[in-house]
Amino acid sequence: MSKDLDDLLTEYFQPEKLKAAFQAYEQQKTDFFQQGEPKVQMGVDGISYQTFKKELDLRCQLLSNRLLKGTYQFYSFREIEISKPSGGKRVLSIATIRDVIVQKVLYDAIYKEIEKDFKATLRLDKVSCAYRKGKSAPYAARLIHHYIKQGFVFALDADIVKFFDRLSHEYLFEIIERKFCQDTLATKLLRRFIKTGGLPHKNKGGKTYSYRFFHHHKPILNNQRIIRTQGIPQGGVLSGMLANLYLHEFDCWIINDLAKRYSLRYIRYADDFVILLKQQKLISLVHQEVAQKLENLKLELHTDESKTKYVDIAQDSLKFVGFQFTLKDIRVRTENILRFQDIIFKKIEKEPSYKTGNNPEYRFNFFIKNVINQKVTGRGDKKCVVCGGVVGERVKSWMGFFMVITDIQQIRELDKWIRKEVSKHFYKKYQLRLKKSDFKNAGLITLEQEYYRLHKRKRCLCEKSNCSSSQMNDSNAIEHTGASQTLSWNFMGNFLKIIFRKLFAL
Repeated sequence: MSKDLDDLLTEYFQPEKLKAAFQAYEQQKTDFFQQGEPKVQMGVDGISYQTFKKELDLRCQLLSNRLLKGTYQFYSFREIEISKPSGGKRVLSIATIRDVIVQKVLYDAIYKEIEKDFKATLRLDKVSCAYRKGKSAPYAARLIHHYIKQGFVFALDADIVKFFDRLSHEYLFEIIERKFCQDTLATKLLRRFIKTGGLPHKNKGGKTYSYRFFHHHKPILNNQRIIRTQGIPQGGVLSGMLANLYLHEFDCWIINDLAKRYSLRYIRYADDFVILLKQQKLISLVHQEVAQKLENLKLELHTDESKTKYVDIAQDSLKFVGFQFTLKDIRVRTENILRFQDIIFKKIEKEPSYKTGNNPEYRFNFFIKNVINQKVTGRGDKKCVVCGGVVGERVKSWMGFFMVITDIQQIRELDKWIRKEVSKHFYKKYQLRLKKSDFKNAGLITLEQEYYRLHKRKRCLCEKSNCSSSQMNDSNAIEHTGASQTLSWNFMGNFLKIIFRKLFAL
């Protein structure tokens, strides 16, 4: 297997493959709604996107030569702090453009081999929902919702302490060598990636470096280099894959061992996981065993009650991966509603800067069609030229992410809020009074309309069926069809309510 994988890497590390990976990355970083160049960040090598693209053929050839000879080394990461949705700070590691390309190509080359472990059984395939094709936070939300409907209404909502920063290199290297053997090209590259250090985003005086600082002052920071003795860099495609690989033994232990002693359901998204039970008294027992197992894997479970919680879903809703779960519904977490409102606020504040003339009605119509509607619909669907169905997992938009919710009243209230804030702005700025009919005439696409449109989409019939969706009939685990049926009935119920409301209104 290892020799075959090295042969595959030789194929993937050809210049044309590296060039294609750059072009895919370039497209990914291009803002669909605004003109201009892709927002590609500069790494510590100081090479800009413009320079890299100008010399693309030469650089891809040099990368290919080093990779195939086994002499390729990753640059140090440029480390920055960002705010976490749950509070606190997280350090992200920004790679150089060339290292991003290598990560992506290496990820594509070894993905199928690693997936074999994650798909060893039907039950195991369902538990790990992050950083895998066909899996996502909405996928995890549907599973949890279905489990709750089955009566698993008591939850251990757990979080591992600084998982990405603290995971053991020694243990991770053992896993990699068992998987890919000791002296293979894949193993060497993964080891180098894991050991690659970083450069701080602030100097010793606390001043934050702008990313362009590294274009001129790289040598100055050599004495500030961070040596990585544990943990892995966050932010790249390889990081998520390695995180799943590290926790694979933990997943197997819960499914194959712990689940034999306790009737439970288990879902993990990166380092956050939920264990659902039917009996409240079992939560503390499961908690103790889980904490001990993680300690054996050189990890620590949060003892803070705000991080690791016991939840009786009948009394207090469960919050996980951006969603909020009650006995009846999947809802959007309040924090995510507030973040969406903040984005709309910023769009409204920016409206006066649009060069669309002095006519308030024209400005209003332009703003609805080209700003609000685009925010609601995102990049839109990718249609199959053969059957006309939608290609891909989901629409890349806020509503595309939260389309699995079952509480429609939330998005109705959000639609009202959008109309209210837009109306306030146009009256205050242009003395233009707006009615609900004005929004309709301007072609406003509401979140509710988008929600129903997404549920009525016809899937592409030409795509090969995904293994994770076709193999969902394990009686001991969540059945995908059951979760889909639950959501479908909720969708039909909401749809019929609208019809009856309109009929009685007449």
